[in-house]
This record gives sequence, C-alpha cells and structure tokens, in this order.
Amino acid sequence: MRISLVCQSLLLTRALEIFLKDYIVPYKKSDFVITDRKLDLKKPQFIISNEKGNLEAPFLKSSLMIELDKFYINNVKKEGSEAFQKKEIDFETLEVKIGHITEKFRQELVNTIKEYYEN
Repeated sequence: MRISLVCQSLLLTRALEIFLKDYIVPYKKSDFVITDRKLDLKKPQFIISNEKGNLEAPFLKSSLMIELDKFYINNVKKEGSEAFQKKEIDFETLEVKIGHITEKFRQELVNTIKEYYEN
C-alpha cells in the first residue's frame, strides 16, 4: 500500500505523516491519495471528512488502518487484479525455469564427483 497525502489541514497532514510514515510516497508512485476534500485526480481518493468521507475525524490510528485496508482492497487491488494474475503466471514460469536449471546443476555436480573419485 503506497499512499500520498493531499490535505488542506496541516494538523491532519502531520497526524497522517506520523501514523503512516512507512506508507507515504510521492504522488506519482502512490496507489491512492488521502485527502480532506474531494479533488479532481485520476487516482482513488480516501477522504477524511465529517461530510460524506471514508473516515470521520477525530479518529484513532487503529480505525484509520482498518478503513485504509478496506479502501485499498475495494478500490486499488481490484484495478490491479489482472496485472497481479499475470505476475502469478510469470512466477510459475520462473519456478519451472529454476527447476530445470537446478536439475541440470545437480546432474553436472554428480558427474563431476563421480569423475573425481573414479580417477
């Protein structure tokens, strides 16, 4: 989960920076944006507001994390599910290739040991 912050409230921004320090990245690298108002952005927006938001202030860190997880699963993971499935397929292909290389190495190692002890 990679998050960028775009909030008018400096107090909210600072609190989020403390709570989410391990998740905050620049806007271009983020999966979604946390904001305190509706913005005209192409990325999904998690809105912290007392009016029609994903989370109302004041909030606890635990409630923030729970709501962010729900938002991430429902809004970000769905969009990337096809790419994720392709990565799984590529991973399976990689696993097969590694298996072939490992087997070839094992056979060469056994042959080398046999040759060494036969001489």
